[in-house]
Amino acid sequence: MGVGPINNVTDAAIIQTMNLSRQQELYITNDLANYDTPGFKAQNLSFQNQLAQALQQGPGAVMQVTGTVAQTPGSVDNNGNSVSMTAQMSNLAQSQLLYETAVQAYNEKVTEIKIVTEGKAQ
Repeated sequence: MGVGPINNVTDAAIIQTMNLSRQQELYITNDLANYDTPGFKAQNLSFQNQLAQALQQGPGAVMQVTGTVAQTPGSVDNNGNSVSMTAQMSNLAQSQLLYETAVQAYNEKVTEIKIVTEGKAQ
């Protein structure tokens, strides 16, 4: 059973990975923008474990994954701010790589569809 145009778990996983990694980047950039804001607590969107579990349940479950937002406790500075520039830059690089990998997988799927429908590769 499909979910709109998404009829298999692979397509759903690719699309949700792109969507959620972009959302994750928004949290990271917000954290970076508030690096010097007193009392600001960094937030992180975690979704990989939920996505892995949903893969076993089909495309509908995959498309329902929203992730979990967690606030970074403690403080890395005397002003109560919990944003670590090093951690956020590492998280950003990881999120970007995940997004780019999902885009590559999506492009491969589109190429496969073109080959099947047009009967030739470009």
